[in-house]
Amino acid sequence: MPAPGKETMSRNSLRSLTAALSMGLVSALTPARADWVELDNGDRLSGRIESLTATTLHLDTAYAGQLALPRERIRALSTDAPLRVRLADGTEFDGQLVPANGQGVRIRISRLAETEAVPLASLAALNPPRNPDATEITARVSAGGSFARGNTDAQSLHLSGEMVARNTVQRVTLDGAYNQAEQSGVQTVSNARLGLKYDHFVSEKTYWYANTRFERDDEADLDLRSTLGVGAGWQLFDSDTRKLALESGLSYASEDYGSAPDQRFPGARFALKAEQSLWGDRVRLFHDSDLLVSLESVDDYLLRTRTGVRVPVAERLSLGTTVNVDYDNVPAPGKKTTDTALIFQVDYAI
Repeated sequence: MPAPGKETMSRNSLRSLTAALSMGLVSALTPARADWVELDNGDRLSGRIESLTATTLHLDTAYAGQLALPRERIRALSTDAPLRVRLADGTEFDGQLVPANGQGVRIRISRLAETEAVPLASLAALNPPRNPDATEITARVSAGGSFARGNTDAQSLHLSGEMVARNTVQRVTLDGAYNQAEQSGVQTVSNARLGLKYDHFVSEKTYWYANTRFERDDEADLDLRSTLGVGAGWQLFDSDTRKLALESGLSYASEDYGSAPDQRFPGARFALKAEQSLWGDRVRLFHDSDLLVSLESVDDYLLRTRTGVRVPVAERLSLGTTVNVDYDNVPAPGKKTTDTALIFQVDYAI
């Protein structure tokens, strides 16, 4: 272990910052809801709209619990966050319901996109059950970098992305990242990672998973780290505005170094993935952490965290900042335990 000093103080500060951001993000995952429903007699009821069917609207209230309201009594309604909308023609998408002055509702698909007024009769359902055979695919790509010539001769490139295919029973996630930087012709950063994960849901919030990951980092003398694991996960929240998943399981890690001895060990894996939209999706916070502890020695562990913010500037385009922290408690000889990067990037949702 390196002697205590500036590096230790810096690492402790980074850990404290990451922990504070994580706690703040998780604490923001249960904000108060202010949906409301107006009846034909003028009464307005507030709470959280759970669902709408052909006959009934289900409203969760703090003062009377679950209310089942006859659909024909509904004159107007509003939500403060997106929910799943199914129209009479079968079209489905996520959107926030906004009253349209007695003309039904407008459906706000994003901060910059909103439909024309839709009559309430054209709403076939709200939050309908997913079709188990229907698979939704979402993807996001991110890019950042810099280029300088003159007194400063430097360049850097960051690329990352994630694709998720999901139905009610299965979810497949593919993600990757690539970072490269040079200073005066000398390589200062060169690393890459690729991950694949399969989730099988046994209930709405519980799933089994299998995952594999491959990583390379020239500056850490790591030619290849590969992991293969299985375990269980709990999807506590999964909506467009709020996501929170916890995972634990077993993994097997193989580390091939350029000059240090190679390592093979079984490990216990713990992970957290969270995302929260604030202020009507004007700001989106996210945090992703993955801890792998060797079962042969608890002093040998790896921690990877990604914490950041995205600000939408167009329907699919966002500007973002991410703090990446990679910590290896037993690094290759002569290498530091902590790698930290602050990345500014442009995100595009597909």
